[in-house]
Amino acid sequence: MKKVKAGDDGFYTAVAADAVHENGMTTVKLAGKKVILTRWQGRVVAFSAICPHAAADLSQGELHRGKIRCPEHDYKFDVGNGRILFPPDEMYCLQRYAVKEEGGSVKVRL
Repeated sequence: MKKVKAGDDGFYTAVAADAVHENGMTTVKLAGKKVILTRWQGRVVAFSAICPHAAADLSQGELHRGKIRCPEHDYKFDVGNGRILFPPDEMYCLQRYAVKEEGGSVKVRL
């Protein structure tokens, strides 16, 4: 596996911008962290592939209309803001990362 280094601005080049699709999941590994990239309402979003509830792999879950569902306990999160949607009485949030598109690439700061 190719080792990826962060640039001077702290951003890692993750993938080509055209590899990230609306309501699709693109999973990358940056500095040992598994990160999910998706487009929601036209913008790229990056978040940890580890469920904050019980550390399940969110990349094995379902992404639909801006919501990611955990494959283990059916927890649902809004990818746009990271907030939990189900169950409503829990306080977990997705670990989200700064992301930008530049020069035809998606870049992520962990």
